Amino acid sequence: MKFCRFVLVIAFVVLSNTRLQAQMDPGRTSGGPFFFVDAANVASKEISKGRIEVFVKVAFSELLFAKFQSTLFRSQYEITYLLYDKKNNLIQREIQDKEIITDKYSDTESDLRFHFSRLTLNVEPGDYTLTTTITDKETQKFGQRKLSIPVKTFREKPIGISDLIFADRIQKDSLLDIVNIVPNVFKSFDNEFKRYHVYFEIYDSKFSAKRDSSDTSPVGKETIKIKFKVLDKNQNVIVTDSTEQVVSQFQTFSSVEIEKKDISYGKYILDVTVSRSGHRASSKAIFDVRLSTFTSPSMASTAFDLDIAIKQLRHITRNINIGKILKGTQAEKAKFFEEFWKTKDPTPETERNELMEEYYRRIDYANRYFSSGYREGWDTDRGMVFVVMNGPDDIERHPYDSDAKPYEIWYFYEANLKLVFVDFSGVGDYELYNRQEFESYILLHR
Repeated sequence: MKFCRFVLVIAFVVLSNTRLQAQMDPGRTSGGPFFFVDAANVASKEISKGRIEVFVKVAFSELLFAKFQSTLFRSQYEITYLLYDKKNNLIQREIQDKEIITDKYSDTESDLRFHFSRLTLNVEPGDYTLTTTITDKETQKFGQRKLSIPVKTFREKPIGISDLIFADRIQKDSLLDIVNIVPNVFKSFDNEFKRYHVYFEIYDSKFSAKRDSSDTSPVGKETIKIKFKVLDKNQNVIVTDSTEQVVSQFQTFSSVEIEKKDISYGKYILDVTVSRSGHRASSKAIFDVRLSTFTSPSMASTAFDLDIAIKQLRHITRNINIGKILKGTQAEKAKFFEEFWKTKDPTPETERNELMEEYYRRIDYANRYFSSGYREGWDTDRGMVFVVMNGPDDIERHPYDSDAKPYEIWYFYEANLKLVFVDFSGVGDYELYNRQEFESYILLHR
């Protein structure tokens, strides 16, 4: 099968770093920074309260950098945290001012470099909503994310376990005690990880009472059994493991590792259970295994599900029965996907596949900005054209003309192509009006 010319155009865009990538970026003109936020409920030192640990990561490419002191580049942004109770009362408001300084211009456009922030909140137990806003001080544009967070003290029952925190790295001392973690925030891993690390805390109420200072009797110990299982999106258990940990205090840091070889690409549920003397507690969380190092973590979850990623090949495949491939086993689907992109890799001597990376960057972009009420962006006409041809040189928008349906005209000057999209339904799903002209262009340049 010959690979279509429009995919070769993608390779040209990647390898020559043309201006097309920045041509139409609504995130720069009509929206603020896209970022990741995660939060975990752990025990607080204040007995009557629970603690929320909030983690934020934003890619350098999502922020605007300005020249600073002639040779440097600086970005300044603000993070606002608003915590609401279940009655929508504002409980707590925190603001952090952040600054990034780099001497490399390439850093300012990187979606592989991130700025990390952390916030600790101590609150009464209950159900909360956290609204996190990042405002770019250069543009005054902002992005916003919301999380629902149930908070417990973990002191009500004999044994407890905190929320699970996925980690890029867990640092231990010579006694193998955990001394530091680097939160993953994305809850997502790729091929660079040989093991997937997950941090949590174990709480044993047997040790929560304060000892009298004159009490010199030995501190008791308990053995906690830790079991974990990994379930796929169909609730099938694909990994199980167990271990034990000796505890001698109310709060004990702990972790488990999931071997990379045990699971393939996709979305999974991790279920961790701790128990002793007939008492038990469990904690669950969803995580992704990304398809390869090609998927920048700054993307959304576009390519994290293998089935979805294969479906999204529709725009660039010919004579391949996608439906038949999707009926295969996970291993068969993974083999097809890897071999498909391996033959298209412009730099096979490196780990990264720039062509694949650019393709899914466009898929991700289409999902962010062209989704309609009932279709993902990549599956819309505008998304399809963007994925195949990248952004147009110019867009003529007519959203409010009184005598016509909303429409847009995309101009591709080098291709001598003018494409018209019309929102016939009125729900933001713009259909390609002159589809035959577009398809004729693709056939001629295949």
